[in-house]
Amino acid sequence: MAEINTAGYQSIRDYIQANWKYIELRNGSTPIVRLSPSDSRVTWTHQTGEQTLKLQIIVKGSDSDIPVPQTFSSSAIYSVATGGSAYSVESFTSFTMESDQDELTVTHSIQVPQV
Repeated sequence: MAEINTAGYQSIRDYIQANWKYIELRNGSTPIVRLSPSDSRVTWTHQTGEQTLKLQIIVKGSDSDIPVPQTFSSSAIYSVATGGSAYSVESFTSFTMESDQDELTVTHSIQVPQV
């Protein structure tokens, strides 16, 4: 069996960044909002060539698509804007957004290769 080399892993990371670009915030497994980097609240935050890809989303209680109060406990990565299957799910300590002044920053990390 052949091993994937450094260039191969970089190609996989490039593909993920170009195609797995939707991040969904959830309350358990219940979707709250799904956004892509075309939305100003979502950005890739890793450095080129890093093994870990990081997609960050920042939401506020004042955002029109975030009903408050709202509890968030996980994020998921998709290749489509609606529907589809999650390629990566990451849980975090639950956070309840209760007012317009509350803000949540979530950084979803995908490590390629996973070590």
